[in-house]
Amino acid sequence: MVSEGSELEAIPSFISTPTKIRSRYRRRLLNRLSEGGATVTTLARDIGLQIPHASAELRKLRNEGLVSSDLVAGSRGAYLHLTELGWNRIRSDERSRALEALPLPSLPGKFCVLDKDGSNILMGLSSIPKSPMILIPDRPPNSENNIDDSIGNEGVRWNWAVFKEKDPRWFDLQSLKVTQAPPISTDLGIIDTYSGQSSVIGIIRANLINEMSQLAMTFGTWYDMPKSRQNPPLNENTFHRGDWILGECHKLSQEIRPKVPIVAILPDSLSRTMLIRTTRINSLVIANLAGLDIISDSYPLSSLDIWIHKAHPRLPDNELKRRVQSLKDRIMSTRKVRTDDSTWRKFRRDWGAKSFTIDESNIRNLDTRNLGDSAVESLMSWVISDENRPSLILEISENISQSIKSSIIIHPKLRIMIKEKICPTTKSSNLLYNDILRPLPWLRLKTSNDEIISLKLIDSLPRIVVNDDIPSSLEINPWKLIGLNKSHNFESEELEPGYLSMVNSAISQFPNGNEEWANQMEARYPLAAWIASPKATRWPRWQRLKDRLSIEWLVLFDIDHIPLNRLAELADQANEEILDYFAEKLGQKIREDSQTAIRTRPAVDFIEASSGTSWIAAQFLSNAAWIPDNLHNDLIKWSLEAWISSPPKKSLPALQGVYWLFSSGRNSNEDFSRALEKILFKAQSLSKNHDLKIWESLVNYSIDGRELSKEELNHITERLPYDWWAPISSEILLKMLSNDESNDWLFSSSFPWPALVLRPIGESSNTPGLENLSHPGFNPEIYPLLVRRLRGRRVRETLPSSADPLLDLLDAIESSINSSPPLPGRTHSLSGWLAQPIEKWPNFSSQIIFQGDPMIGERLLSRKTGFHENINSINL
Repeated sequence: MVSEGSELEAIPSFISTPTKIRSRYRRRLLNRLSEGGATVTTLARDIGLQIPHASAELRKLRNEGLVSSDLVAGSRGAYLHLTELGWNRIRSDERSRALEALPLPSLPGKFCVLDKDGSNILMGLSSIPKSPMILIPDRPPNSENNIDDSIGNEGVRWNWAVFKEKDPRWFDLQSLKVTQAPPISTDLGIIDTYSGQSSVIGIIRANLINEMSQLAMTFGTWYDMPKSRQNPPLNENTFHRGDWILGECHKLSQEIRPKVPIVAILPDSLSRTMLIRTTRINSLVIANLAGLDIISDSYPLSSLDIWIHKAHPRLPDNELKRRVQSLKDRIMSTRKVRTDDSTWRKFRRDWGAKSFTIDESNIRNLDTRNLGDSAVESLMSWVISDENRPSLILEISENISQSIKSSIIIHPKLRIMIKEKICPTTKSSNLLYNDILRPLPWLRLKTSNDEIISLKLIDSLPRIVVNDDIPSSLEINPWKLIGLNKSHNFESEELEPGYLSMVNSAISQFPNGNEEWANQMEARYPLAAWIASPKATRWPRWQRLKDRLSIEWLVLFDIDHIPLNRLAELADQANEEILDYFAEKLGQKIREDSQTAIRTRPAVDFIEASSGTSWIAAQFLSNAAWIPDNLHNDLIKWSLEAWISSPPKKSLPALQGVYWLFSSGRNSNEDFSRALEKILFKAQSLSKNHDLKIWESLVNYSIDGRELSKEELNHITERLPYDWWAPISSEILLKMLSNDESNDWLFSSSFPWPALVLRPIGESSNTPGLENLSHPGFNPEIYPLLVRRLRGRRVRETLPSSADPLLDLLDAIESSINSSPPLPGRTHSLSGWLAQPIEKWPNFSSQIIFQGDPMIGERLLSRKTGFHENINSINL
């Protein structure tokens, strides 16, 4: 038996006291293992140590319990990984080095170097970084000169580094405990609130892009970012002077504009689609265009000259020429032309019913969907046969021959080759691949010189910007035009008679529209032009007229004619009513077309998400069950974060979508707990009538027992789903019945009390964050209070109709106590059965179940009774 004193002695001192790791190679090994398990050979190579020395140090780490192996110690090929104690040792070392950064700055946007070991850097931060890349000076910059600096002032050289972790770890250096990250905000009030917490520091590891960079910075010295752009992280002539934009890596660097071809190794359709969408300007694209709002051009007729050789590899050239000519004649001619049956069958198999053209110079987009391998390979051979093509973006399947792949990679006009897997032909190329630490639009670029940076895809499509201060004067209601005038309040203004006449003419042409007439009206009568616009031309017209029209006129958009990747722009402009309208439309489209989410996904970093981008993310989460499984990882990594950054007021469906994503074992409970912590933390800063703030009030009340204000109670009962607050409904009702001043609340709120309080004891909650909360069942103390409040007033017939649910509850309890059949209810004829033993329930027809309050009907349909033995103990 181990004594208490020996237990304390067995706990390593670094658990309670931050302690540095003095051995450089020991620290390198532990840090390398924090990035993932590896064999002894791999670890030795990665940290630059001979295998015997690495093996000896790892043996010590195993003996100390910092490292463990998946095989017996000493086995060849064993994978070593950190234990929990090993992780604690790293954190202790980091906290010890963070203490050297005291005193901490009181403002956000400050950085310091805590340690450097070769190209490995340990950074300290005062706020959440907005980019996965960071600039580090080789010496402390002059902060005074830095106010209007140009290049880092007086000989300071700035070095680029890439973060090796997704998020910093935040520590309170007073308590030496893990704490929350400061909020991402530009609100000075919020920043000032956090700036007082000068004991909080973020720690994150980074890697210098240029391993030869020398830093003369004293560890723990805080600095600001420079005010102007610095030398780019990659070779400027090769990666920053091209004629197209791949993306951006940092606001203080030039955009990534490669002059060399890029090979994108992207196995998933979302990343492929987003890459093509953001880089296709002035290029010729041959790819699967399913996720893009692009219609394929007709296919080049001359590609059939290549295809015929693949279709009939054994036929002589003369016969091939004859067959391909007859095939072309049949395709392009209106008259019937005889074609060899085998050639026609193979053509239909490979090309289907595709259309062809002889005007090949204007081809820009070719869709490879539903094409056979021979057809796709023929298109690739066709496109690389001419060096005067536009820049090429080509999606290559694994079935394409190696010779064509080799020809593509050396083609002078190749911009991007997209593949699923890396191969010997592309291994030494400039590679673009998914960033395992950050969701789209972030990717990683590895140059042929083994330099690695993170880059963010950017939407480079040109936007029409019109500055026109002409005020709008509107009288016609846009909601009325689409048949929704009853539920929307639109403040109309009187129009001049001449203007009104034009608007009435436009309405007579709605919804089909008249493009020619609308063009004539646009300059003088913008509203008339907008109403008369055909669906297909509304988008470009809105770009011209949006500053001259009231925002409510957005509702005339048909979602099928909006470029979905620009929908976030409209959401940025829209008010709450319009967002509600389009939420229904977008949700329906997501459920009907599995590609909608890919086409709509903004190429925006979640840290920089606008309110419109957050709204898009909320719609993705709200419809998570209808979004393809291969996009669920992006929902968790991007949509969740983008939504939390600026959650729309109506966020309950998104919260339910998050709950669904993590339910049924789809993801770990630990990940769900972290997600809930983030959402609850965000909810603290939201307004009182925000969905997430209301949900947070319910969670705090249910877990911590925090008292609810009258306003919070009203919000919970009126805005949250009944099932969410059903577990505390008996408690709420008991408190209100006990308060003589609560009559107004009780009799003005027509909640389905029988369905809320008459539930089985122990029924699980389906409220996000309250999965362990169960329903207590009907509280017998409610009955005498109900009698006192209702019986006398019922006799005098002074109760309003809104008290019917309480009367139904009273009747149900009394019938159960008397063991008599229940009386017909007022809100639902069968409400009284919810207080009867289940064995007494008859079989109800679906017709009668759905006649009355739907919540009570739902409980009856699920055959869940609230009867329990304590009800029988009630004295009448």
